[in-house]
Amino acid sequence: MSILHILEEINADTGKLYKQALVEQHKSNPLFMRVVKLALDPYVNFYIRKIPDYTFKFLVPGEKHQSLEWALDELNKLSEREFTGHAGIEHLRDILSELDTSDATVVERIIGKDLRCGMADGIVNAAVKNFIPTYPCLLARPYDEKNIKNITYPSYSQLKADGLRANVLVKGRKVTTCGRSGRDIDLLGELDTISQLLAAEYGCDMFFDGEFVVVDANENIIDRKTGNGIINKAIKGTISQEEASKIRFQVWDAFPLDEFFAGKSKQAYNLRFEKLIKALHKISQTPDATAEILKNGALRFRLIPYEVVNSLEEAVWHFELLLSEGHEGTILKNYCALWEDSRSKHLVKMKAERDCDLEIIGYNPGEGKFVGQVGSLICASSDRLVEVSISGFSDPLRLEITKDINNLMGSIVTIIYNERIKSKARTGVDSLFLPRFAEFRTDKKVANSSKEIK
Repeated sequence: MSILHILEEINADTGKLYKQALVEQHKSNPLFMRVVKLALDPYVNFYIRKIPDYTFKFLVPGEKHQSLEWALDELNKLSEREFTGHAGIEHLRDILSELDTSDATVVERIIGKDLRCGMADGIVNAAVKNFIPTYPCLLARPYDEKNIKNITYPSYSQLKADGLRANVLVKGRKVTTCGRSGRDIDLLGELDTISQLLAAEYGCDMFFDGEFVVVDANENIIDRKTGNGIINKAIKGTISQEEASKIRFQVWDAFPLDEFFAGKSKQAYNLRFEKLIKALHKISQTPDATAEILKNGALRFRLIPYEVVNSLEEAVWHFELLLSEGHEGTILKNYCALWEDSRSKHLVKMKAERDCDLEIIGYNPGEGKFVGQVGSLICASSDRLVEVSISGFSDPLRLEITKDINNLMGSIVTIIYNERIKSKARTGVDSLFLPRFAEFRTDKKVANSSKEIK
């Protein structure tokens, strides 16, 4: 059975247990598991998102296509940066041209970091423990009476950025931009120069944490839906150079890259943040022949707007000020906070409207004018203790969802809602009052748990 056949078999049913059983069945197949690893491991990057045009090699009698095993060996040359830029694109073109159509399709999916069968990391790791590593991410806790007591003053009150959570990793001359799940976001090199210059201020390989936003011609940040639509093109490999040039990085943290891979920063947040402020200021003020270039570059790394607050009253004042300016809210951060892979008690988010990220676990068929299409998506928390059906899609989006429904199983969506309520249909499961679809979270792989949904 070919690898593509296995992937199509996994995609044939939307059920999580069905997919998990098939992974269990094929986990002894080393080629299958190698394909899964290359496609889903967040630390494997090929630095190419868009598949180049290619034609299959004409075979003379007795000649055979190259094997998929050969192709995966050749892909390693891309991940190891033996071929980069145009040479990398040509190398990928050569690989695809040497394969048959089935194996070429598999390679295309590996490059896209999406096997197109609704097989998430959790499904694979349930069959083979820790096979796909988890990409670390520091998260804030929601505001409530218990969590706010963990904030000590003075603390930082920072704008809750309204874009796409992102990281920039600088290792030598190599710059990697990715989302919170580790998935590559190809900005066509637009942030490379400033990233390297900023890392040079620290004198070591660096990790930067922040949010990608998109600006207009006047450097004003555009609305999240439109902006994230452009950023998602970078995830899919379809973004243009002009669009990539409009992306800005609102950065709020920085520390050595080896600490990121170790899973925890060594310094407290106030020391990390002060260093970041000084580094950005120094780059933007460099008084030499390249000052203008550096200044424009530094603008692509924007320090997150913030205030130092000395009490909860001041924190509320700053929160209400930003709300009045049309922003989403704020995040309070203790000076002592370390960066670590957790939902830290040292970070508390304050916002007026509630939202959560849920997993698509099923769908209801459409009725009336939507017969033959998806009527609503059934979405649930990671522990399945919160479940809700959402609809209200535009006609074009509904058609897109219907066409790709099997592959969407296990995907994450952001839901905006007013209140968590008891479900009328199911005992022991909660629902959400007035749920509204916000966006697909292509940068996230795990839904919120019920404990995270207030």
